[in-house]
Amino acid sequence: MGTRFIHMKTQLLLSLAVAIIGLLPTPETRAWGRTGHAIIGQAALAALEPAKRAQAMEILGITSAAALPAALDEACSWPDTVRENPQWAWSAPQHYVNIPRSVSDYDRQRDCPDGSCAPEAILKYAARLSRSGPDQANHWQDFAWLCHLVGDLHQPLHAGYRDDRGGNLVEIAFGGQNYNLHEFWDRALVDDRLAGQAMPDFCLDPWLEPPVATPWAPAEVAAWSTESHGLVATHAYPPGPVIGEEFADLSWTVIRQQWGKAATRLARILDVVLAEEISGDSD
Repeated sequence: MGTRFIHMKTQLLLSLAVAIIGLLPTPETRAWGRTGHAIIGQAALAALEPAKRAQAMEILGITSAAALPAALDEACSWPDTVRENPQWAWSAPQHYVNIPRSVSDYDRQRDCPDGSCAPEAILKYAARLSRSGPDQANHWQDFAWLCHLVGDLHQPLHAGYRDDRGGNLVEIAFGGQNYNLHEFWDRALVDDRLAGQAMPDFCLDPWLEPPVATPWAPAEVAAWSTESHGLVATHAYPPGPVIGEEFADLSWTVIRQQWGKAATRLARILDVVLAEEISGDSD
């Protein structure tokens, strides 16, 4: 009888532990904040030719160029806002991909076997956006996800190590405040460097990649994932728990470079998928 009681007590304690763990907050994986995502979206649409920019504006539900900054601010950050809704809880893994520390490249079979991660979700929403017909009713969401996730993938720790949950388990101090390393890259440094600066005054031009003659190909997304993962090893981790100005300055340079790459690459995706939509091509 005593053994049975001990077993029941153990099971109860285990059940309570699982319930408590389920109530703990999930890792902060909201790359770049609203400002960064909107900057990437604006730079990407500015790079499109007028006809395709007009189609993107139609998807966003606007007709005036003056409304574009606000529309992009809303759309490109929307995937973060819906994560607070239980019905969108399934989408959380789409914002990142965890890759083992021991490898240097992204591999879908190993890192994203169920297809629920940032690189595979980018491909999914790009494909949806390229389709005409019944799917057009959801094109606003498809655009929003595409803009957001291309930005997310270019935050190095969104392609970070599994063992520390993309830097979420690494405690650091910056500017007299305590953060985890993921928070530092996501928002703390961005907030610090853009404090009091209006978003339209932020110039991304020096960080944009030069135009590429060849059209975007879906296989490139895996290479972008590998590239971001490589930055984790070379640039993401400070030499100590207190982040000084030298590391912060270098990190800010990396962030602006990554924003430029994200904007250029998002523009290249849109250039292809909007062309397919205009021509009426469908899978």
